[in-house]
Amino acid sequence: MKNKRILITGISGLIGRETINFLKDNDFEIVAISNNAPIADKTIEHIKCSIFDTQSLQSFIASTKPTHLLHLAWKSTGNFNSNENYDFISSSISMLRAFAESGGGKVVIAGTYVEYGYNNSLLSEFSSTTSPLYTYGQCKQHLHAIAESFCKSNDISLNWGRVFSVYGHETDPRRLTAYVVSNLKNDKEVIIKSGSLIRDYIYSKDAAEAFVCLLKSPISGPVNICTSVATSIRDYVLTIGKLLNKEHLVHFVDEKSDQPERVVGDNTRLIKEFGFTPQYTLTEGLKEALIKY
Repeated sequence: MKNKRILITGISGLIGRETINFLKDNDFEIVAISNNAPIADKTIEHIKCSIFDTQSLQSFIASTKPTHLLHLAWKSTGNFNSNENYDFISSSISMLRAFAESGGGKVVIAGTYVEYGYNNSLLSEFSSTTSPLYTYGQCKQHLHAIAESFCKSNDISLNWGRVFSVYGHETDPRRLTAYVVSNLKNDKEVIIKSGSLIRDYIYSKDAAEAFVCLLKSPISGPVNICTSVATSIRDYVLTIGKLLNKEHLVHFVDEKSDQPERVVGDNTRLIKEFGFTPQYTLTEGLKEALIKY
């Protein structure tokens, strides 16, 4: 087999930065684009450019000729109904075209559990209906449909990894983990208004390894990136509080939420077809993540 060269978008993100070691362990040569500071790892060929800079992106793909594409970049914090979500669709399509023209053969793109909408049952890739929430989820679903059609027409294998509630070393205060950890480390109260909601939490390192498993597989189609373990937001936050010995600073306020009550994925396909089982329990993952803060 010819050398495996992978192009990653979002390499400095929560999942992206964790993929690097797994990719190297599987003999991938890494090339990347990022809108952030240059990557310190000198073994990674890298350009700093916006995902929306179509010309620079196309030129980089043409010159590096990646065999694989891992597309993680998307703005997933802030306004979930922002028009910027539509820009990601057009930029992603341009990237797919450039990838196909350069001879690439395997694409893995990050989707989201938000595509499932309000559905309290165990969420399955093929048996659960999708009714996306927010512009964010709708644009992800739309890109999935376009990418599926495009890749089929161009003889490219595509996996769509629907990511559930990923946690790890986060710095954006709009994210739950970063908000809780920052406040507790500074001896400030944490106020949680939706503690009864149930989520499926997966450690960023597990999510990263799962994506690499998808990249290595000839199997195509959508795949849930999740643990299938139901955990309330209350228990998640209290676990952080206990690990920091500051659970007395955590307070819960009963307030009705417009978010789905229960979001838990079925990871049977991930385990049986792609051979990956999440390695970290919630406590283990949080312990490791907290060391980095």
